[in-house]
Amino acid sequence: MKDGNEQITPASEDEQYKEFKRIKRIDEAKASILKIECDCLSAYTDKTSLKDVCKTADSLEIGAVVVFPNYVKACVNYLGKDPKVSLIAAVSYPFGEETTEIKAAAVKRAVKDGVDEVEVSAPVAFLRDGNLAYFKKECKKIKGAAKTRAVRVAFDCSLLGEKELLKAAAVAADAGINCLRLNNADGETVSKVKSAVKGKCLLKAEKADSATAFATLCTMGADTVSCNSALNLARYILKQAETD
Repeated sequence: MKDGNEQITPASEDEQYKEFKRIKRIDEAKASILKIECDCLSAYTDKTSLKDVCKTADSLEIGAVVVFPNYVKACVNYLGKDPKVSLIAAVSYPFGEETTEIKAAAVKRAVKDGVDEVEVSAPVAFLRDGNLAYFKKECKKIKGAAKTRAVRVAFDCSLLGEKELLKAAAVAADAGINCLRLNNADGETVSKVKSAVKGKCLLKAEKADSATAFATLCTMGADTVSCNSALNLARYILKQAETD
């Protein structure tokens, strides 16, 4: 019979330390996965594929699934009660060409259907014309339409000059927008917008289809990152945490 005061052997201590490190790596991986969002904004998206995406995304506990407004109600049903993943509706994607009234109506409908957040594309043409007054009013109306839901504004950075983008980003942040989505933006652009908004809102980048690209965008200031291969990226990050 062993003495109850027997000391843990060095080997046991080593195994405990390895397990501690493994758990720490998994926790860090899960924190990274929360920053990943799965875009389902393709013309080939259908309810069958969305059901699989929602179930898998929830099991992996990624940050969010982004869908067109007409799929919100179905995805709420697929995710069920108390999902671990957020559901975001992309309104007026990708160029924001609809009127403010139409955007606000779409936001209200998405909220009614059960979405967690709305992501509304900025009116590119108005921003290129320098009509920031129109954009500011739109931001406020969308905020009102969303009620208690978080509101994001999406910019197509490839269609805006740097000054146009930074001015618009500052206007959105000052209007109380919770997050800015920066489509077609590299790490340098993300960093510049980060400085322009002065911590007033979060930033979302896109097209991080590799672990390296994902890490780079996060380092440059992105709080969340979306990509079409989000589920595979999440699986890869978890696998690396288990095997390192």
